[in-house]
Amino acid sequence: MEKLILDVVARSASELIKHTHGPGTRYVFSDHNNNPDGNIYVIMRTVENVDNPEMHIEAHTHEFESLFIFKGSNPDFSGLTVEVLLGDAWHLVESPKTIRIPAGLSHNYRFIKGSGEYWNIVLTPGANYNKTVK
Repeated sequence: MEKLILDVVARSASELIKHTHGPGTRYVFSDHNNNPDGNIYVIMRTVENVDNPEMHIEAHTHEFESLFIFKGSNPDFSGLTVEVLLGDAWHLVESPKTIRIPAGLSHNYRFIKGSGEYWNIVLTPGANYNKTVK
């Protein structure tokens, strides 16, 4: 049963294909290190007072469906503005929002302004993000 209780650690996104460190702090909830028998990759990134948009990811696809979740730091979860690339089009998004990313859809995001959390959930065998990136 101990394998079912996962430790959460802060790590840089530079360990991922097509990613650099990025703003704020990235917390890994489930990946191939702490959940190799699982099929879900989950991270959460916190940012505070973003006012200088920074691109830290190249557009990419996955072999499986994934979700982006944006939650601002206000009580109603507002307070975070991001741009999300879906296919060829950028979309300005105000939190709270969830973005469904079907398998094979090119995507990306960047923080524009505000404070809050970004959650990324990717279905992937062995909870290994890098194995699904194209």
